[in-house]
Amino acid sequence: MIKFFRRIRQQLLTENKFSKYLLYAIGEIALVMIGILLALQVNNWNDERKEKRHEIDILKQMKTDLEEDIQIGWKYPIYVREMSIKSSEIIINNLENYKPYHDSLDVSFGWIPATTIFMPRTSVYDNLKTVGFDVIDNNDLSNKYQQLFDFRYKLLELQFNEINIRIYNRFEDFYLDNFKEIEIQKNATPLDYEALSGNHKFLQMVKLNKKIKEQQLQLLAETKEEINYVINLIAQELNYKE
Repeated sequence: MIKFFRRIRQQLLTENKFSKYLLYAIGEIALVMIGILLALQVNNWNDERKEKRHEIDILKQMKTDLEEDIQIGWKYPIYVREMSIKSSEIIINNLENYKPYHDSLDVSFGWIPATTIFMPRTSVYDNLKTVGFDVIDNNDLSNKYQQLFDFRYKLLELQFNEINIRIYNRFEDFYLDNFKEIEIQKNATPLDYEALSGNHKFLQMVKLNKKIKEQQLQLLAETKEEINYVINLIAQELNYKE
């Protein structure tokens, strides 16, 4: 093709047709410019496709992590809290009504202090904090996703990883002094049940534990609603982009 244009240019110069050569030169420059512009446009299209593909991959991973958090990661923490609340209710009822000791209560004593820490999947969120959340085109989705981690998850971390751990430590100290055969989530046998029945401090510890575990379940339920809302936003965005 280049040789073809060169021959035409040489022919026009040989025949001394300067005006035609000038028009030809302008046309040749225009063709080169058009070729450059087309190449740039194709390059831009390729970049846009790569960015779109990258965003879709991120959205899919966001959705997967959030779904696994509430469908798999939260089942055991919820179960532990429900068992702790149920066990606390049994012990409160027995102690407040001065019911006699029975070894079946050992299971309830063992479940009262049971707890778990909050460990959500944060790899995608941490990555977005590094590369920038503007990778996500939908500003509403980006803002809701950030609020979920910056507010709700921080609140859960405070409840699960700080407040609850402090309460667990208080139970641990008390149990070491007042129980034997301690195995959390299985059993704990009181050394002196009658003395325990009149121990106001222990009763208040159990009541506080029950209240906090109930608050945590409520917080998990509220957070789950927000997570499902974000998941729906992600699904809508994926349907639009794919």
